[in-house]
Amino acid sequence: MPIFEYVCADCGTKFEKLVLRPAADVVICPACGKDRLTQQISTFQAPIEGKHKPAPRQHSEYPDGLITPHDD
Repeated sequence: MPIFEYVCADCGTKFEKLVLRPAADVVICPACGKDRLTQQISTFQAPIEGKHKPAPRQHSEYPDGLITPHDD
């Protein structure tokens, strides 16, 4: 779902809004009710397979070594 970030030009409030149809939906400031908004450039982070691996841990059968998740 597209979530857009906005800043109100009148009161300076920053907020996010789920906008299903950007060309047709009217977005107003939740603080002051005005529609003088500037859409902000937003970023996101997508998970990358293999980037975040659990740390190795000690195993009771191998006190001097570490095991990885696939060694269990």
